Amino acid sequence: MASSSQSCGVCDRRYINKPLIVWCAECEEGLCEECQEHHSLSKGSRNHKTISITEYHKIPNEVLMISRYCSTHKDKFILYCRKHERPCCSQCIVESHTKCHDIDNLDDVIQNVKTSKGYYEIEETLIEVTENLQKIRQHQQANLLTLDEKRKQFKKEMKETRRRIIKHLDKLQDDFIKQYDAFENKENSKIRQLLSSLELQEKEIDKYQKNIATIKQHATDLQLFLSIKQIEKHVLSKDNILHSLIQGETLNFHALNYKINTAIQNVTFDIKSFGEIYLETVPCDIALSRKKTKQAQILVPTVQSRSIEKIKLQISKQINMQGTNICGCCILPDGRLAFTYFCEKTVKVFNIEGTKVFEIKSLSNVYDIVYIRADNTFAVTSGTSRRKCITIIDFEKEQIKKTIPLESFNFGISLKRNKLVYSSKNKGIQVLNPRDNSFTDIVRDEMPSDCYTATFGDNIYHSNQNKNAVACYDSKGKLQWTFRNESVLKNPRGIAVDNDGNVYVAGMNSQNIVFISPNGKQNRVVLDAKDGLNNPTSLCISKSRKQLLVANCDYEAHLFDFI
Repeated sequence: MASSSQSCGVCDRRYINKPLIVWCAECEEGLCEECQEHHSLSKGSRNHKTISITEYHKIPNEVLMISRYCSTHKDKFILYCRKHERPCCSQCIVESHTKCHDIDNLDDVIQNVKTSKGYYEIEETLIEVTENLQKIRQHQQANLLTLDEKRKQFKKEMKETRRRIIKHLDKLQDDFIKQYDAFENKENSKIRQLLSSLELQEKEIDKYQKNIATIKQHATDLQLFLSIKQIEKHVLSKDNILHSLIQGETLNFHALNYKINTAIQNVTFDIKSFGEIYLETVPCDIALSRKKTKQAQILVPTVQSRSIEKIKLQISKQINMQGTNICGCCILPDGRLAFTYFCEKTVKVFNIEGTKVFEIKSLSNVYDIVYIRADNTFAVTSGTSRRKCITIIDFEKEQIKKTIPLESFNFGISLKRNKLVYSSKNKGIQVLNPRDNSFTDIVRDEMPSDCYTATFGDNIYHSNQNKNAVACYDSKGKLQWTFRNESVLKNPRGIAVDNDGNVYVAGMNSQNIVFISPNGKQNRVVLDAKDGLNNPTSLCISKSRKQLLVANCDYEAHLFDFI
């Protein structure tokens, strides 16, 4: 629980005032330098995690107020009731949860919460709601611009008519303008009020986005778990408000129209008005993103990963790729397939029937490819091309959007929160933000050529064909595990991860696809030459379509269904 004291909790009880330097979430108190040393060596507290007091003060107050102890019974929380979605102490169970059947050990529930699917889904939801707010704001700003353009058209036509009319029309003109202004001001006022409200919503969502990263890094798992539940409720509330706006009439597009009285052109004295102003309402056509209708249970794990024996694949389609030296592939959301042809410097897209739809030529060689859903583009690496770069291709316009120059050869590429993670020869694993072209080094190592990457949650996976190995790193580049078994996997290339964190890697020389468990300890060959594999170089998993695409180096690709 939060503490406003700036002195050591242990020393305070001895009536000694010493400044605290660290905070222990388990003990829920701050410690001075001397007490910290004892705390780190004591058997009962040596495994407690402490953070600097500076980092502690970065945690939001509402998170710091979350305690490990029951406020009613003063006992430590040890269980979690799924029905009521709340932690419980032993007395809580006896008094209030005797009829609840879904009671779990709290430590099991919050285990790995920082890398859980639920954490990343709430991050995605925050991004989604922010994007929806931006869509509505842009829609209403467009309404203002349309009203302004209509006003210009209105004044132009009015002046053209006025040119043939005598002095009497001046008064009618003024009355008409006032009438128009009243309509326009009324609509502008409504829109600006709504925009002001939306701006406040955006600021709140931005605050959640900033807080959630800090909470993850510095708060305890329990604090993070309960904070996310609170944030989730706020976010869902705001998301529901946005959708209620869409379903109602608040966001209807308003355009002011008018009619010129044709009699004005012939009569100069008997006209009582300059024309008629009426409001034309166009129904709102904003398509808001909404991946989930209810996310209340996403943080509580209930489904276990499929065991290694239960992974089964069934051939769905064989694709004639009409070329050689295929290095990369991906499955698009609509089921279309994209392949890179290194020597041809070409990206080819095929429909779900296996027929080529279109192709795009690049100025550099093309190696690996990844689809960016946020702006409907491809990112393509250049391999050993003399023109070292990553090319962004506009999928809808079927043309190159931009080229980002790099300092070294680049090979496998994957996507992590709209940032590009790629293998850079002699430099390691790097992350590129395509919005501002900024770079971050994740793993500094002299990687060889033809290495591929994949991402899942906080982890980054990397194949190394020189070492016949697959490595798993966390988001900071710390090695988690390495898989190496040359009797099973030789010359590993393309790599992908399914919804359960299972890793699939293409063995080019071993002519197979090898399944590796999330902890890197188990493995199994799931596809081999009998399934049509002949020097497989790349693969891609569509988690939504439950399909695995495997591309051979030359001519053929195979699409498999998970069963």
